[in-house]
Amino acid sequence: MKSSAVKSLAARGVIFCIQLYRHTISPLRLPTCRFMPTCSQYAVDALTEYGLIRGGWLAVIRLLKCGPWHRGGWDPIPERPTSDGQGDAHRCVPAKEFPKDAEDMVADVGGGVSAKRAGSETRV
Repeated sequence: MKSSAVKSLAARGVIFCIQLYRHTISPLRLPTCRFMPTCSQYAVDALTEYGLIRGGWLAVIRLLKCGPWHRGGWDPIPERPTSDGQGDAHRCVPAKEFPKDAEDMVADVGGGVSAKRAGSETRV
């Protein structure tokens, strides 16, 4: 096997474990994630995009942010640099600065922020 195939296989194994958690354990717990996308979805995206080492590192950093000391909000995986060396820096956008398409998502589950859903205001 090539080394890239082994790396891919290792990343897929970790993704399988995360998906197993998401479909078996996570539904039994109350939704408390203060980020969009959720930490488990972020980890799957990072592992898929960057592989086991860098993707795993990004997922660990994201999990370390998970606590009352961080506001949360929209925090996607960083984009890969383009051919001219430019790319979006990895930064967390505060909940009040959500992208337009994310307005209907809950900004901060733990903080009791008002969220619009289907044209009505819901208190979460």
